[in-house]
Amino acid sequence: MALTDLPRVPLGTFPTPLQHVADLAGTPGLRDVLVKRDDLTGFAWGGNKVRTLEYVLGDAVSLHADTIVVAGGPPSNFAALLAVAAAGQGIAVVQVCYGNPRDGAAALALSRRAGAAVEFTGSADRSSMDEYAGALAGRLRAEGRRPYVVPRGGATPVGACGFAVAAAELVWQLAERRIGAASVVIPVGSGGSIAGLLAGLASTTGIEVVGVSVSRPVAEIEAQVSTRADECARLIGATGPLPRWRVVDGRGPGYGGGWPEADELAGALLQHSGFVADPVYNAKALLWLSSHRSELSGPVLYWSTGGALAAADELTTPAATPTAVGEEATS
Repeated sequence: MALTDLPRVPLGTFPTPLQHVADLAGTPGLRDVLVKRDDLTGFAWGGNKVRTLEYVLGDAVSLHADTIVVAGGPPSNFAALLAVAAAGQGIAVVQVCYGNPRDGAAALALSRRAGAAVEFTGSADRSSMDEYAGALAGRLRAEGRRPYVVPRGGATPVGACGFAVAAAELVWQLAERRIGAASVVIPVGSGGSIAGLLAGLASTTGIEVVGVSVSRPVAEIEAQVSTRADECARLIGATGPLPRWRVVDGRGPGYGGGWPEADELAGALLQHSGFVADPVYNAKALLWLSSHRSELSGPVLYWSTGGALAAADELTTPAATPTAVGEEATS
């Protein structure tokens, strides 16, 4: 099946810009960098997950779903964007969060403003959201509803198709600049975005993709990315080999904000170049890049995924204690 045959709800404004930044944060590791501005996708407050949403929502509409059950914690940018996009299609949304009822996250407030119902699992374990969402969907079916379940981050083969499209966009933009080889660095949470990017880059030579895991142990997320990339490639009919890729550990003290070095870099990025980096994804990935630039070959491209809501939350609420490295932590 070709990408053009897949159901899609157009939301974003593409292609997003590819910018050259001579000096991103006043530090040697972040000089002379290309930045893929997926913080500027053009729907609501933007972010890379708009790409995922176009295909997830398209699939839900094609299946005549009347309710979307999405797993996503209170600060989930993806869940909030999904609530807004689904409202425009007349589809109800139930957001399943871990823990107990609470407020404070801008993303959760926006989910509710868009009309989403919110339920909490009562468990601090983020994986509890997936089990709860599946059980909730079962109850809704028993009531005669048509639920569509979306896991954390929209990390499904269908959701990954949004980044398979982004891969073609990237190749075209690099060719415009006469760049045939590059190292692409992208933050990795649930793994859907990088999986789609790899599937879309199948048979492409000269591009290496480095995913910076901000949430899960490298071995765990590598296995998930590999499986999802293969599934997405089969879905879109990509038969060539995936590009060179690897996942590195960028978790620091654990999932979430509250990492002083990343926070310091986020401040330098904002003051030096007006670049907003959230503390959970982009600040951590850029911190890794600033320290490991010498390991990369060719021009370096950083894929900015957005996260302005999380950046604002970090500045207006007390910093949460990160989930310790080695403990269960997912985005």
